Amino acid sequence: MFQHLHLSACTLAIAALCLGAASQALAQSGLEIYWVDVEGGAATLVITPDREVILMDTGWPREDARDAERIRTAMTHADVDEIDYLLFSHFHTDHVGGLEALDARVPIRTIVDHGNSVERDTERGGRLWEQYLRLAGDRRRSIAPGDKLPFRGVEFTFVGAHRELIDSPERRAPNPRCAGVESPDPDMGENGHSLAYMISLGAFQFLNLGDMTPDREFDLACPENRLGVVDLWQVPHHGGYGAIRPELAGALEPTVAVINNGPRKGGTPDSLVVIQQTAEVGDVWQSHRAMMDDAAHNTDEPLTANLTEEDECRGHWIKATVAADGRSWTMTNGRTGYSRNYLSK
Repeated sequence: MFQHLHLSACTLAIAALCLGAASQALAQSGLEIYWVDVEGGAATLVITPDREVILMDTGWPREDARDAERIRTAMTHADVDEIDYLLFSHFHTDHVGGLEALDARVPIRTIVDHGNSVERDTERGGRLWEQYLRLAGDRRRSIAPGDKLPFRGVEFTFVGAHRELIDSPERRAPNPRCAGVESPDPDMGENGHSLAYMISLGAFQFLNLGDMTPDREFDLACPENRLGVVDLWQVPHHGGYGAIRPELAGALEPTVAVINNGPRKGGTPDSLVVIQQTAEVGDVWQSHRAMMDDAAHNTDEPLTANLTEEDECRGHWIKATVAADGRSWTMTNGRTGYSRNYLSK
């Protein structure tokens, strides 16, 4: 009896040591960000140091649930199996359409949006809105700029929603890139109401602007930059349709810009050329080679996750892995395993 009890005590002690080591490793883990290829929609998966999971947007509605399966594949790679916060940037089919398929495959705790759809009175917008309300149910929560999600170890702040923008946390010098430039015409549709957020971990900052439109970007940058500089920037509106404003791109000074485009959605020359001609922008990573563009406007092949047309595409992801102290981070191409290391500002 004594020997049995002694063995049990040892076993418990070893188990306690293992749990302590696991807890320490968990506390020392960093931030992970996956850009999941949903063929020109948008699906950005974030895993916090405490292994809490945030996903923004779910891709398209499809009978084969392609986009939900690609999201789940990325979650499996990250070793997570449920979503704590599902965010929707806005109510367009390529962003909210995959909700039903994903909800059937992955537990989702809270669903966050910018407020009521401003296109719910249209035929297509009304159908999307009614489906969204039915699926979201009592999990739905709407936010405003300045609101935060309650994570430990990282600061998660919404910087834009429903055409409202966060105020500058400090007074800055006027942005010289704004001189003589007029604000673009306002976009009063769903794109113009897009949700946007900033994540900070130590010195590292990641900015995701959803499908924010040129007029909203301009107001973030002019007459002064409201956001400061960032390390990693997911450019808005799939990197297309004039959505990369030089006033904001230059002011943010991103070490890396990620373009979450499809082969024939987003990644248009008018936007890609702004990235290329803005000296303050560092490396550009793309979810896809833009097929309607010539090679001169696409980024380098090692920084491109997918090279084929949609029907032939395997949906490779791009991943950022941020150190626990936020001082350094790595970008990885899921197609090839190619990586580049960066230091935070």
